[in-house]
Amino acid sequence: MFKLSLVAALLAAAAWTVNAQCGRTCRFRICELNGSSPPEMRPKGAQILLRGPDTSRTGYICRNFPNGRTLGVVERTGTATVSKDGRTDEIDEYEPPNLSPNFPADYFQLHNILYARGLQGIGRHASSGNQEDFLDGLCVTLPITRYNIANTDGSVYRTISTSDPRDCVSFKTINKPVLVEVAWDSADDFDLSVQGPDGSGRRIRDNNIGRCQGGPPQGKEAVVFDTAKPGTYEIKLLHYNNCGGRTRFTVNGIVNGVRVFQRRGRSSVDGRIVLEASFEV
Repeated sequence: MFKLSLVAALLAAAAWTVNAQCGRTCRFRICELNGSSPPEMRPKGAQILLRGPDTSRTGYICRNFPNGRTLGVVERTGTATVSKDGRTDEIDEYEPPNLSPNFPADYFQLHNILYARGLQGIGRHASSGNQEDFLDGLCVTLPITRYNIANTDGSVYRTISTSDPRDCVSFKTINKPVLVEVAWDSADDFDLSVQGPDGSGRRIRDNNIGRCQGGPPQGKEAVVFDTAKPGTYEIKLLHYNNCGGRTRFTVNGIVNGVRVFQRRGRSSVDGRIVLEASFEV
């Protein structure tokens, strides 16, 4: 029994060591959009759910500097490297069997986070061919090659151009074939539910964001399906808790990395369905 426990412990330690390798030298991190002060930094190589193309719904890129200064705008990034099964390549040279076409060099970039007042998060281009089949569980390291350091009042203290390999942000990808997401621009609480085709079930997401006071000034939710089963996906969006204003929201439907549905709206109601829509796969 002792030997079995020891082997199990060693295997667990080995797995932790492998997981800990993802971008362990990167000096930039992903901070949570949860209104905490100081901001809550996620671990290096934190997992992120891949969302729709050419925008971001992740946490924001952050880094602390001496004298209370923080990261300002990231002006330029380099070509991401991806690691899986013991091999690391720049993403445009990543060639697992049957991938077609190859990923472009700028597939992963930073984008402004919707409704987050200029904060930047991880984003990507729309996928093509069978690229989506190769995006789950990748360790991605994105070089940051030009950025601003911000003073406590938000003004630019210094602009840095760098080729230091430690100037990067790292993350692990979670990828789902069908994803429905909503983002909104207030501390309200919205609940998202999606009814998939027969056999795929109904998925509900409620993150209980609506704290009104002391919460983040924006929210997001996502519903995912593990397979892209053909048929109709029916969306319902409930404005559960209104903190006393008019909220903008955007709903996207993404299938295999391509946005197939988008609806924008405004709501000032409380406890009512504000969107009913559907899209076909």
